Amino acid sequence: MWVVKTNKRQDNYLYFQSKPYSLLMKIIKLFLLLFIINNANAQTCDCEKEFLHIKQFMEHNYAGFTDKLKLLTKSGYDKKANEFYKLSKSGGDNCVLIISQYLDMFKDDHIQVSATFSTAFDSAYISRRKQIDLPAGKTEALRTSTTHEGIYNFNFDSAYTIAVYKDKTPLHDYIGVIIDSKLPSWKKGMIKFEAKYVNDSLLKGILYVRNHMPKVEWFYLGKNSIGGDWQREGTKKEKRSFTYVPVSSKKLSDKTLYIQVSDFDPSNYKRIDSIFKANQEALNSMPNLVLDLRDNGGGSDFSYTPILPYIVTGPVKNIGVDVLATEANIAGWKKVLSDPDIPDDNKKSISRMIETMENNKGKLVNIVDDEIDSSYKTLAYPRKVAILINRGCASTTEQFLLAAMQSSKVTLMGESTNGTLDYSNMRDSSFSCMPYRLWYATTRSRRLDVGQGIDNTGIKPNQFLKPDTDWIAEAVKLLEQ
Repeated sequence: MWVVKTNKRQDNYLYFQSKPYSLLMKIIKLFLLLFIINNANAQTCDCEKEFLHIKQFMEHNYAGFTDKLKLLTKSGYDKKANEFYKLSKSGGDNCVLIISQYLDMFKDDHIQVSATFSTAFDSAYISRRKQIDLPAGKTEALRTSTTHEGIYNFNFDSAYTIAVYKDKTPLHDYIGVIIDSKLPSWKKGMIKFEAKYVNDSLLKGILYVRNHMPKVEWFYLGKNSIGGDWQREGTKKEKRSFTYVPVSSKKLSDKTLYIQVSDFDPSNYKRIDSIFKANQEALNSMPNLVLDLRDNGGGSDFSYTPILPYIVTGPVKNIGVDVLATEANIAGWKKVLSDPDIPDDNKKSISRMIETMENNKGKLVNIVDDEIDSSYKTLAYPRKVAILINRGCASTTEQFLLAAMQSSKVTLMGESTNGTLDYSNMRDSSFSCMPYRLWYATTRSRRLDVGQGIDNTGIKPNQFLKPDTDWIAEAVKLLEQ
């Protein structure tokens, strides 16, 4: 498998070369007008038509559709899809929510919806948004709530105050409604978000952003917060400092080296390669290595190749993948060839794969053979490797772990991974008229054929660690005992 993307999105940037000022202003005005029209189209699109477009696209291009249909049963799938279709007939503002919940049927985190709309305001659309009248006494009752219901303020600039309460419908379990706003376009009674339970501590639904456009969003339920952006009125926000560090390293002791890798995105490959080269002397002399992959959501397989020589102790068995060869998937893979972060050797492999797809349209095509890689030599150091993993580890990171766990040096520590790998290699396609993109998996692992799928279960660690313990200290204790 060459390219598995979970957290990278390709953005198109418009730039201008030197032009007369008046001409430049005309272009900018036209550009903004097109964005406004684009946003307006999102609200005048026929939701029924858009839903059928996405449904048909998934049935023809998603590599996991046949497997998922067996799990859901055809009658079960048809029944549920028909329910969403009926909702789409009067979808209105909820169209993105309806489509998102249809896609959630497949229980695959390699299916996502991203927004492509601008930040422009469509005043006509905003004026049509409905306003809800809260029942008398509802706000005061919510102020004394000890559940997730309550009154919440927006963390960043206190622009909004919302009432969050249970409101079970076919599309949502919770709803957040404006009760006070400093922004003139946001009126009392307007819906700010609506979402359904994923589990006891997580909701998924849509958030209406500042220009009122709906965006698919996750909402984590804290004791006094929702989604990290909303704080319960009258409570103190917990101080959380987070700085993204692509890679880092340090010596934990005379015996143990620590290396952290935040992601396997193609853009991080050079940093990963550099940090292992910079620590080569320590890696070749120190007995222990702690490799911290917590919250590494994936990227591309070639990005972890600098790590493998230090942990492999024998032949590595890899089970290959098939790609679903359709016109849309071929087009999606052709776009990868323009990614500057993909090495030329990988692009040559992808070009060969595309040629194979074009000759086998409508089929699942073998693009990676089952193989046993015996090219690695077992290095004397490090002698023991502890790899820290958690629920944030997914996709390419799990592919790396499937290789790493075959080594006698390696102990996986922490908690089970996310379980998002069986259907991979995401490509994207535009909605038919709404300003959103569908991201979906184009490949299927043949591990599924031998009962070794990991989706929705993840990879279990050899040693589970409790959330409230110092995981790095626990790893050092294990390695140095």
